[in-house]
Amino acid sequence: MDLDENSLDSESLQRVSASEEVDDEQTTSEDEQDFDISLAASHSYMGGGLSSVRGRVVLEAGWEGRVPVVAHHGAVFPGETVPMLVSNAHDAAIVQKIKDDKLFGLLCPDGDNGAAVSGYGALCEVYEAALGGAAEPAALSFKARATHRFRFCHMPKSSVPIHLYARSRRGLRYVDAALTAWPAFVYDMFDYERMRNIIKAYFDTLMLDALPEGAVSLSYWVASNLTLGARDRLALFAVDDALLRLHLEVRFITQFSRAQKCALCCGSCGGEVAQREHVFPMSSHGVHSNYTNPGGYVHGVVTVTRARAAPGGPPSADYSWFPGYSWTVALCRDCRAHVGWRFDAIKRSLRPQQFYGLCRNYVQPRHHDQDLADY
Repeated sequence: MDLDENSLDSESLQRVSASEEVDDEQTTSEDEQDFDISLAASHSYMGGGLSSVRGRVVLEAGWEGRVPVVAHHGAVFPGETVPMLVSNAHDAAIVQKIKDDKLFGLLCPDGDNGAAVSGYGALCEVYEAALGGAAEPAALSFKARATHRFRFCHMPKSSVPIHLYARSRRGLRYVDAALTAWPAFVYDMFDYERMRNIIKAYFDTLMLDALPEGAVSLSYWVASNLTLGARDRLALFAVDDALLRLHLEVRFITQFSRAQKCALCCGSCGGEVAQREHVFPMSSHGVHSNYTNPGGYVHGVVTVTRARAAPGGPPSADYSWFPGYSWTVALCRDCRAHVGWRFDAIKRSLRPQQFYGLCRNYVQPRHHDQDLADY
């Protein structure tokens, strides 16, 4: 009788132990928390002192006027958010102008080295701002949104390379085109649904929210989220027609899809840093977003799940662009050049536990079976 009771007790203990293990697994699973990508888009690292700016500036196409301009290291497309900190004394006039009119321009560089301006830029409107106090009358931190492209009225424009169209066989489309005065690629340029379907299929793996509906907003969104070099981004920026811009973007996507391997490489030595399939969104704006550091420098950042990079210092959680993560400077393993930052979750339950933010200005795309210059 005692033996049976002991056996029952042992079985009961085993059941309890097994139950506790299941409970532990469920608790661990329930404690895991995915990062809220809307937090990165809110730029909460800038502090809570920003307030909404009243009034909107409505500009029609063809508008001409004068606005303060700021040199930038890359092309910013309409729809992108631009966080900025302006605190230098010599920028006092620009700060005052931005406070009064809420408009300013970001100048696009010419070519890959950014040594000169291109004659093009993005017109930005401030929608949240925190004015400096009495101690810093010329200080201003704000968030702006790019609304329009512009070109200088009185400035010699640099020549921008035009991407050639490649003809490929598409069955009956070519038969139809042969009966008209227009080649087949002309009809492709105006087939919005065809281009949208190609774009949607390309970005489906990133599990992003719904794509913009309009041709104009979609063309800007795609240009912002494709991994392109500075020269190609400027070429897209200079195109005045949304359907033509989409057509060129589809050409890029087609080239990417045919390439055996797509990589992001160090801009200094050309060493591989990450692969295209590792690109993923950590912001509701997409895989690319703009962030500012405490010094006021705006970085265009592409997020990837893994990278071939070495740490360049101790981790820090100060002014982190992604709440809940600490950042560490990431260096190219080959030449030790700065290529971005590694972000590590502070809590074990936060997912992903680690990712990288690569500075778009410090890495260049490479497609192993084709030279980007041939696009």
